[in-house]
Amino acid sequence: MVYQRPVRQLVAERLGNTVLLNLAALGLAWCAGVALGLVAAARRGSALDWLIGAATTTLLSTPGVVVAIVLLASAPRFGLPIGGLSTTAAQSGSSGGRLADVGRHLILPMLAVTLVWLPAIVQHARTAIVSALDEPHMLAARARGIGRIRLVVVHALREALVPLAGYIGLSVSGLVSASLIVEVVMAWPGIGALAYEAVLKRDIFLVVDLVQLSALLLLAGNVIGDVLLGLVDPRAARA
Repeated sequence: MVYQRPVRQLVAERLGNTVLLNLAALGLAWCAGVALGLVAAARRGSALDWLIGAATTTLLSTPGVVVAIVLLASAPRFGLPIGGLSTTAAQSGSSGGRLADVGRHLILPMLAVTLVWLPAIVQHARTAIVSALDEPHMLAARARGIGRIRLVVVHALREALVPLAGYIGLSVSGLVSASLIVEVVMAWPGIGALAYEAVLKRDIFLVVDLVQLSALLLLAGNVIGDVLLGLVDPRAARA
């Protein structure tokens, strides 16, 4: 109603940007989060475990808008662009130059969305791995002489994949909501920024369609979580 264009075109123009941002951020958040959760679980009760817990708790209680603003304020110090998807000068260059320019613009929003997801993933991974390590068969495996590193990385992590699989689906369902604030603050032209503009401009038709898109992502996330759960635990698939 406000843009005088079909909703399909508006969503198609920005959906790829949101998918690119969130896939890169989720990949980084899950790799770093599982690694930190492994370290914290392996060294539970130590100063390192306490330090990781304090850092994740601080990040978890910090609003995403504050994280985005802090990263924007530090961007000039590292020579990174502030906001947007690309620069005007790079659009007329070669394909490699355009990709490099998009990559430079992607760094800050990706880090911001990663820091939004990271603390919950770390705490979830640590809890799942610690729970697996406390199982009786894990104590028996340790008594048979299996090293602590192998016990944590191979056996405990494999059992922790069951609760982690459901959380992966939950993270997929939150693709739009997790990056909305970051897209607005950092002027990233994605679905979140479009939803924010639609609410401010009271474009009811666009808002309704974007809410429906979020509902579809929620359903897709649940399906992905169920599929992953069936892959890591065949008993769930048979049930």
